[in-house]
Amino acid sequence: MSDSLSGQLLIAMPGLKDPRFKKSVILICEFSKSSVMGLILNKELNNLKLNYLLKKINISKINKLKNNLVYDGGPVHQGQGFILHTNDITYNTTEKIFNDVCMSSSIEILEDLALNKGPKSTKVFLGCSVWDYDQFNREMLENSWLTINASEELIFFNESKDDLWKKCLLKLGIKVENLTTSFGHA
Repeated sequence: MSDSLSGQLLIAMPGLKDPRFKKSVILICEFSKSSVMGLILNKELNNLKLNYLLKKINISKINKLKNNLVYDGGPVHQGQGFILHTNDITYNTTEKIFNDVCMSSSIEILEDLALNKGPKSTKVFLGCSVWDYDQFNREMLENSWLTINASEELIFFNESKDDLWKKCLLKLGIKVENLTTSFGHA
C-alpha cells in the first residue's frame, strides 16, 4: 500500500458491512501511520441547507446561494464543518489536499460563500470519517474499498449519490452489475 493515500477516493464495495457507508465515495484528506480522515462526497444532508446553517452560526448577510447543499462527511465530529474547495482563494485554515483542491474550516470562507464570493468550486460538509491506521488497513484487506485517483470533476460532481459511485466504478472499468458481495483470496 502507498505511503499516503491523501487525495485518493475510496469507493465502497457492495460487501461493506457498515450501512452508513453504503455506496459511499470518500476523499481521503489526511493519511498517516496513526489515522486516516476523509469526507463522504455523495451523502447530501436532505434536511439541512447551507443558508439555514449560515443563519444558525449568525451569518446574517446571505445572498441567493449558488450551491445550497450540505453533505454528511461522516459519523465523526458531526458538529464540525469542513469545506472542500478549489485553491483560487485560500484562508488561514486552508490545507492542500492535492493539486488544486483544498480543505478549510474557517468562518471567513463561510462568510464568502454567503456572499457568493468564495472559491470557484466548493462543497460543504458536517462531520468526517475517521479510521485508525490498523482499522483502515483491515478494511482494505477485507476488500471493503477500492481506490481511484481523485479529480476536481469527481469531487465537485453534484449529481445523486448513486451516480457518483457508479461514475467512479466506471472510471476503474467496473460495471456495477458485475460486482458481488462475496470475495476470496488467492
